[in-house]
Amino acid sequence: MSVELVKDLFKLDQKVGENFIQTIVEGDILVPDTKPDISRVLSATGKLHISKKEVLDNKIAVEGITYFKILYVSDKGDQPLYSIDTNTQFKEDIDIEGLSPNMKAEVLADVQHIDFNINNERKIGVKAVINLNGKGTQEQDLKVTKDIEGLEDIQVLKEDFKYTDIIGVNKSDTLIKDNFEMDEDDYEIKEVLKWDATVLEKETKITDGKVIVGGMVNIEILYTDEDEENPLKVIKREIPFTHFVEITDVFSDMNYKLNLSVDELYYDIKEDIRGERKIVDIEAVVNVEAKVMDTQSREILVDTYSPSINLKIDKKKIELNENIGINKANVLLKETLDIPQGNPPIEEVFSVIIKPILTDYSTLENKVAIEGILEATVMYKSLDDVNPLYSFIQEVPFRHYVDIEGLKENMESEVELFIEDIDYNNVNSEQIELKVNVGAICEAYSKKTIEVIDAIEELEEDASVKERPSLTIYFMQPEDTLWKVAKKYNTTAQKIMDTNMIEDPLLIKPGDHVIIEKVHNFKL
Repeated sequence: MSVELVKDLFKLDQKVGENFIQTIVEGDILVPDTKPDISRVLSATGKLHISKKEVLDNKIAVEGITYFKILYVSDKGDQPLYSIDTNTQFKEDIDIEGLSPNMKAEVLADVQHIDFNINNERKIGVKAVINLNGKGTQEQDLKVTKDIEGLEDIQVLKEDFKYTDIIGVNKSDTLIKDNFEMDEDDYEIKEVLKWDATVLEKETKITDGKVIVGGMVNIEILYTDEDEENPLKVIKREIPFTHFVEITDVFSDMNYKLNLSVDELYYDIKEDIRGERKIVDIEAVVNVEAKVMDTQSREILVDTYSPSINLKIDKKKIELNENIGINKANVLLKETLDIPQGNPPIEEVFSVIIKPILTDYSTLENKVAIEGILEATVMYKSLDDVNPLYSFIQEVPFRHYVDIEGLKENMESEVELFIEDIDYNNVNSEQIELKVNVGAICEAYSKKTIEVIDAIEELEEDASVKERPSLTIYFMQPEDTLWKVAKKYNTTAQKIMDTNMIEDPLLIKPGDHVIIEKVHNFKL
């Protein structure tokens, strides 16, 4: 019987390349005719929405929209605070060598920083630094040898390879609604200035063909009312939701990653039975993107030989990303923020916006070390009667660890940060206490290059061992294994173990000697 290779076919999503770029979006924001002149800007924030991404040769073409929200104070107006909403489109290319249109791409985008200046009382100049991180992947069909048939004394060396197969990626939107009436003692709403919404995953289940996501949308609405002493108010609402994303061929024991966001929120202030604007209708569009992965283990044949027959073996190299694990961890950060020198004392804080910024991360033994900054924008009512509203920005450095069993220092990882909860209160007129629940999702993998058997041919002549002595005493070298020694001397690892009464080959160390008996093969 001739030698035959038994091959196995499996699919892998292999990373072709990754690139991180920064681009600047800048322009002028004009004050609408219905609003008064600008005296001071309290905050300038921005959000990104990727509207289109296209994979081209050696690049990802990205199109998106930057949404700006400006809060400002006017000495000529009758309200304590005013807002301006505007947006601008952008286009950018992310260069990735080796990318082609038949491949897949992922793009993560966020606004890292916004600078602004008041050009005049009707115009604000803004400059936003945008981070774009693109990754290209290719689905590969790999055919590798898993066994050899046709020789009785064939010796095979196999390795277990753990890899992650991306079963599917899909996204869909769900509309959540909330309706409530304010308390009888509350003033009616005059104008909504801004809203913020964060989405938290609470419970996710994978069933046959579906990813069921249970979550919570935390909404904060800043508005003005007719209260002369304290006209700025904040509404906080928690809206639960359940949504499913269809992905074929997914099952409960698979892993997943979610990307949750709220890009659109609509509100309507209605009158109650007394004719007061106290009924709030909220509709928010929650974007749910799910990626389901299945971690599998395959045996791959990496070496073979026969003690009795000469074999011509052709090998090929394959590069694989071996999955190490994925984990999510949270840390509660507590920090006392001092108001900057020159700012008036605090009477009441009415808004804190937290932006997590990843500055560095590294892989350690069984964990990922993360370094970052929380950029806190604090807006408050001061004790200054002339200029009652102020703001300041302060950075809070932090360090966090995410455990991943089996991680080594030379491996790679991907990190995503998110804010799960924010709480704040006045300590005194000069300080506020900030509590932030920061979460991190880490996925780790190891790049491996493996030589696998691609073809094998049986040569006619027998392996020549006539010149070797009947017994050989061999001293183990630092890189030796029983497999290597057995192959070198045309015997088997099991025969060396039997001759030397070795029970555990892993206990053999460099400098130990083994006796190798010459194997005689007879053909009758």
